[in-house]
Amino acid sequence: MLQDFNERFKSTTGSRYFLSAGNRAEVEEYLNEKDFLIPGEEVLAIMPAGEGNMNVTLRVLSSRRRFIVKQSRPWVARFPELDAPVERILIERSFYQAIARNRFLTGHMPEILRCDAENFAIIMEDLGPADDLSSIYGTDRSLGKKQLATLLQFASELHGLTVEAFPPNRLLKALNHAQIFELPFQAGNNFPLDAIYPGLAAVARPYQHDARLKAVVSELGAIYLNEGSQLIHGDFYPGSFLNVDDRVHVIDAEFAHRGRAEFDIGVLMGHLLMSRANGKRIHQIDTDYRKPAGYDDDLARRFCYLEIMRRIIGIAQLPLSLTLDERKHLLERARAGLV
Repeated sequence: MLQDFNERFKSTTGSRYFLSAGNRAEVEEYLNEKDFLIPGEEVLAIMPAGEGNMNVTLRVLSSRRRFIVKQSRPWVARFPELDAPVERILIERSFYQAIARNRFLTGHMPEILRCDAENFAIIMEDLGPADDLSSIYGTDRSLGKKQLATLLQFASELHGLTVEAFPPNRLLKALNHAQIFELPFQAGNNFPLDAIYPGLAAVARPYQHDARLKAVVSELGAIYLNEGSQLIHGDFYPGSFLNVDDRVHVIDAEFAHRGRAEFDIGVLMGHLLMSRANGKRIHQIDTDYRKPAGYDDDLARRFCYLEIMRRIIGIAQLPLSLTLDERKHLLERARAGLV
């Protein structure tokens, strides 16, 4: 299977290197060819650095240091049957270039050490042992006040940047659009919802035949696809947040584009609700986030409700600790907020 992926990657991209944790020799050859290793430095071990939905992310331990090698594929790492633009790794580089002069933003993201467009790879700083914040979906484990304050300042700084030009990222936006605004609401999408949680398929069915809801979701999808005036992260949820020594970092900016700030904030708000955050944390968005000119609170709420629905009845599932009744209640609340 891995050999098939190797051949598929190389024939599609023209790259010589299919970087994986199972082939230390090829990774070391690659790093030497790129003159990244210093004389006498050897690769001692390679291991996956997190699960990685979109890309292959490797932690490399050498005789002198450790670092991260991240490579995109012309498919989604978790779902190889789903094609995705391999150039997305270059969007991440563009994001770093756009925020380069903002010390707060750069201070809360791992540093890029090398970008290799030819092989669709980035070499990055290794922040050390860290977990993303997906643990917040467990019982009584929502984001803390300090963590959320950092994330809201990050969003404030990002959405406040003046970015005149940025790659449109149309192909990845189209992929995301399908996963958020279309497929979860399609009857016969064959998502294995009952395998995720028994009874969930029956709960989802009415929303797959709800013409009024689908019309509203389609309108939101059009807003998402249109170019906006703010640079947004585009995947601003706990899977993109790392907690390192009690300090929050943001990663995985390949979904970035010039869009609506309300999308980032709405997505974040949706995940607060799915993690049973209390009212104080929800209200903290109003107190700690600096809204850019023209910001629409109602639009952010609608993106929030949409995120809840697509996560509960879509394929991009979360490790939610919610019962079936709690999921059902959230879906009902989200639909009421949308229509």
